[in-house]
Amino acid sequence: MFLNLADQSVTITTPVNVIAYLGSRCFSLRVLVVLLALAWAVAGDLLPILTWMDRLLFGLLGSSPAADPTLLPGNSPAEFQAALAGRGLLEPQWSALVIRGGLMAVALYLVLAVPVMGAAVALPVTLLIAGLLVVVQAAFMFYRSAWIPLGELVMLLLGGYLVMLFWLQPHRELRALTDNVQAARIRLGTLLLQQGNTDEALVALSDCPVSPERLELQYEIALQQERKRHYEKAAASYRDILQQRKSFRDVRERLMALDNLNGGNSGFTPGAFDSTRTLVMPESAVSRPTLGRYEVEQELGRGAMGVVYLGKDPRIARTVAIKTLSYQAFEETELADLKARFFREAEAAGRLNHPAIVTVYDVGEEADLAYIAMDYARGRPLSDFGRAGRLLPLATVLEIVARVADALEYAHGQKIVHRDIKPGNIIYDPDTGEVNITDFGIAKITDDSRTRTGSVMGSPLYMSPEQLKGQKVTGASDIYSLGVTLYRLVSGETPYQGDTLANLTYQILNKRPRSVREFNPDLPNGVVRLINKAIQREPDKRFATAGMMAEAVRRLAQREVREGVS
Repeated sequence: MFLNLADQSVTITTPVNVIAYLGSRCFSLRVLVVLLALAWAVAGDLLPILTWMDRLLFGLLGSSPAADPTLLPGNSPAEFQAALAGRGLLEPQWSALVIRGGLMAVALYLVLAVPVMGAAVALPVTLLIAGLLVVVQAAFMFYRSAWIPLGELVMLLLGGYLVMLFWLQPHRELRALTDNVQAARIRLGTLLLQQGNTDEALVALSDCPVSPERLELQYEIALQQERKRHYEKAAASYRDILQQRKSFRDVRERLMALDNLNGGNSGFTPGAFDSTRTLVMPESAVSRPTLGRYEVEQELGRGAMGVVYLGKDPRIARTVAIKTLSYQAFEETELADLKARFFREAEAAGRLNHPAIVTVYDVGEEADLAYIAMDYARGRPLSDFGRAGRLLPLATVLEIVARVADALEYAHGQKIVHRDIKPGNIIYDPDTGEVNITDFGIAKITDDSRTRTGSVMGSPLYMSPEQLKGQKVTGASDIYSLGVTLYRLVSGETPYQGDTLANLTYQILNKRPRSVREFNPDLPNGVVRLINKAIQREPDKRFATAGMMAEAVRRLAQREVREGVS
């Protein structure tokens, strides 16, 4: 026979084992004390041994048992009553009720108060109570000529205390073990929470009784669920806290804020929060969401693959830009390729360490999105300065292009080809003059066998002819794109224009580029020649390296300065 009790599997083979098992589960020394009290209350007058303490007290307060044989424990209760009458003592009719109530009170004291106080504290208290009972009994005897058998209470009190001594030691050990287990569960839950495993942390707390430590940890778990945008789980955790303590911290306000995010409904439905919109929460009572260890503070912008946020690393107070790829915004068929491109950006930029290339600090993936935490490049994209009327001074443009060329020379030396150089991917800070290249999302790692040829990726207006053909891409492609970028920054236009992608592609592959002087007649000859060389259709006719282009740009800038060109 198989028996499952108290969530423990026990194999029972015989009825004797069943009885022994149930007896071990049901028997308790505290139950024994209660049974003794009931025995005293029901049969106290029938069993002479139960009235022995009364006889002893009567002898001590009156005559000696040796002088009066009727006081010996073996004599009947009738003989004891006769002895009382001989001394002129009467037992009040209400004494039976007092004794029964007193027995129950003593039993409750033994089974409830003694375990709380412990043996050392309970001993003097028990002796004090016993002494008070003796004093009360003597007072009634001498001043009221009444006999109240309080000796029964004294006997139960002292005997029950001795019984409880045998119960206290294992109980104390069991309670210490239980406290250790609960403390271990709290520590385990804390460790799991620090690792970001909120579900496992809640499981660790599931069997812990309600305590300030458990509520605090459960509150921290709910906050973490908020930050991780698990709003349904956070609401469930808050409701569980409220069931245990109705006014714990700001749980009620946070739960109301989460309900407001869900349109005022009491429950959350899957997909109620569209993470493709934004992670920035309008409710101030809702915790700021986090991506990994980074706190999202505000939205910076949006791209084709996701939203870019301003974040903060609370550990070192570093401000970062967090680029995200939201899985919900794309079909499953294209998501795998997009994820590969997204993480390739982190891999490519992570291999580079250059002052003009944005530093990647971290990359991670959550249930609904992937993210890259990178250095927050202050400033504006050069696309803001690529329109007529907003062009930067020529000297500034040449300095920017030279620094970008230097950065590309470094990247090419690390086997990285950007493949999407354009004004929008170059950040310029007019206040400090800092320049940063961003967005390595389609970068080609030339020593990576996973990168395939034959695919066309990039921005068509700035793509080299070999990119459009799906041919092998080298650093010369970045040089071409930088040449087109320079063209845009000095003229506000691009060498080719087309109303369709097919038309634009045809022009880039077959037509001569429009002269930059059509849009800026005052442009120096040296700048025109430099642009024309950089955007040659054949890769081997361009600058051999980005470093050589940087040197040419700087020589040109110095010559223009000497000639007074500003």
